[in-house]
Amino acid sequence: MALKSPKKRYKFNGNQNIEDYILNSLSNNHLHHAYLLSGIKGIGKATFAYRVSRYLLSGSKEDNLYIGKSEKTSNLIEKNTHPDFMVLELDDEEKKITIDIDRVRGCIDFFNHTPAISNYKVCIIDSIEDMNINSSNAILKILEEPPVNSVFFIISHNPESLMPTIKSRCIDLQFKRFNEQELESYLFEEGFDDETVNLKRVISLSNGSLGKCIQLLEDEVRDLNAKVENLFFNHSDLDIYDLINSLNINKNLSLFYELVVSYLEERIKNLSNNNYKHRKDIIRLFEIRDDIHKIIYDGQYYNNLKNHIILDLLFLIRSSNEIYENIK
Repeated sequence: MALKSPKKRYKFNGNQNIEDYILNSLSNNHLHHAYLLSGIKGIGKATFAYRVSRYLLSGSKEDNLYIGKSEKTSNLIEKNTHPDFMVLELDDEEKKITIDIDRVRGCIDFFNHTPAISNYKVCIIDSIEDMNINSSNAILKILEEPPVNSVFFIISHNPESLMPTIKSRCIDLQFKRFNEQELESYLFEEGFDDETVNLKRVISLSNGSLGKCIQLLEDEVRDLNAKVENLFFNHSDLDIYDLINSLNINKNLSLFYELVVSYLEERIKNLSNNNYKHRKDIIRLFEIRDDIHKIIYDGQYYNNLKNHIILDLLFLIRSSNEIYENIK
């Protein structure tokens, strides 16, 4: 089950109120020039941005935002050839860590031209957190004086960190996490059940993110997930050299970090419920979680020390296991 690019996803799950809000704005001629799509990763923000972009650029008047894959507008967007559509996002091939000012200058030029074949010019920013201060300021200038019939869909995974001046010029559409029943229903639709995978564990680790659920079900990720699960629950003595080598080769170190944090937070959540007798132990688990967050955060700036970071994490996992055994 591969995670499709948002531009190739035509089914939109959940957050129906947001689609209704956009449709109502269009019917009343109150479409704003900039929308902030905020919420955690994997809950459909980018999927929705492409969905509403296709609708606007196609000129549809239907009472839902769905535009099929076979439509001309969809084809042009998938091929990155639509003259009235632009996406600002990190380019894996360029290997840059931010969306730089040069990309934004291209966006400014894009909006200096009137729509070629549509009623609107549309830009998706995925995500605003990937912009540096210079590119953010350049976007702000466009938002302050938006061109006629221009629409921005600005994706944010962490709106609290957003520049207030940008946020104040957008309508904030807050995407909710999926509940367990919604996630379970979707996974059943896709052919997964408790006999093929541990759905309860996958859903718990997803933290309400459908995208995270799908990612956890990919073969390579399932293998890594199994290794992390062994570290926490089976206390297996994994071949540390093999683990480090695997993380380096597959370049999934960030996912390893996510899984470690998810398993530890799941443990804390399960043990914290009415367990006052072991209050000190539970507090220590919170401290271990904070230590892990700090190690991971610091590790972003010391790439050459990532093997040491993995070893430090393994030591903290072992410490949490000892506390867990004491509480059980």
